[in-house]
Amino acid sequence: MNFMFENFGEFFNIPTHPHRFRMSPMVSRITRFNSDPFKYIHHTDENYIIPIGVIEHPLNWCGLSEGVSLFELLTDEYVIDLREGRAILLIDNSHEGYQPKWLFHYFHESLAKLNLPPQCLVYLTGNAIVEDLYEDFCKDRGIKDKIKCICYALFEEEIFCNHEKVFTPDFNEHMRYKKSNWKKVLAFNCPQRKPRPHRREFFDLMQDNNLLDKGLCSFPEREVWIKGEVHDDTNPHNYVSRVHPEYALQTYVTVVSEPQYYKHELAVFNSEKVFKPISCFHPFIVLGGMGSLKALKKRGYKSFSNWFDESYDEIEDDKKRMQAIIDVLKYIDSIDNKLDWFESMKETLTHNYDNFVKRSLEPDVAFLQVEQYYEDYFNG
Repeated sequence: MNFMFENFGEFFNIPTHPHRFRMSPMVSRITRFNSDPFKYIHHTDENYIIPIGVIEHPLNWCGLSEGVSLFELLTDEYVIDLREGRAILLIDNSHEGYQPKWLFHYFHESLAKLNLPPQCLVYLTGNAIVEDLYEDFCKDRGIKDKIKCICYALFEEEIFCNHEKVFTPDFNEHMRYKKSNWKKVLAFNCPQRKPRPHRREFFDLMQDNNLLDKGLCSFPEREVWIKGEVHDDTNPHNYVSRVHPEYALQTYVTVVSEPQYYKHELAVFNSEKVFKPISCFHPFIVLGGMGSLKALKKRGYKSFSNWFDESYDEIEDDKKRMQAIIDVLKYIDSIDNKLDWFESMKETLTHNYDNFVKRSLEPDVAFLQVEQYYEDYFNG
């Protein structure tokens, strides 16, 4: 499998969009590990993939906010190779899980304008339900010539690499700490930073239910968000890569506040936030899109239905799902002997950690999907 691996700016007629494009996260990982059977080429008559990493919300990288489409920036050389079946365009947005309703239409319309076959496009995203959404889109419109949509859980391996560099507690460390500090250990932790509507709503619900003093709850930007004065110049990667073992040690469960929550966002995005407690042998509750736990189970992880109610993951109504999570926190706070309750989770917590390590050291299923698509496209 060949990737076009050259001066990044040469992919585009206008190579001055650093706020829109970057190296593909998947290709960056392949480069780090130097995995076979991937090959990096500069100029060749062989078939190849053009990998492009895109940044933030599709409004940013599609160009709809700037008036210049991503596809319009492709050089003539690559457009010709794509048109004639010698290349695949891989758009990698796996850092995010955004799914605006217009995105699939944008892809098909943009390809049609350049007379490119839909099959030449592979779209990588962190959205675990992208394939189902795209199948519904095609079915509703009678589309037979399709692009390829793949979910890539980028942050699983990224958090593995980062947690290896710092102390993270194993199960025995949890028990030692919690036994020695049992009076200080709180029911849960819920770190929230970037202001989003569902996070404000959840923070207010915790406050209304007298839960804020039952856990480690942070939302430093809440007040300035309400006033419309948010200015965050901090490198976001500092937050993405940081693991907080002290949060896990000082609490019994982590509330993972994902970027997308509401039904209309059409996203189930298991970001770095859920792999942090997994790396720290900690149980978790996901404040995310409906089906977040289901997506994790597909990756081999176990959830905690034996210890608290996880039916929230199947509740379509956003407000009812959020209230169900609040009810779970109230239940956990009410448990008298939390230490024994936590200790009984040892097998599941160990399984999740072992699965996390195993998956991080193997080629991701998304790699294999891209590889298979490459073979089918050029040799099928």
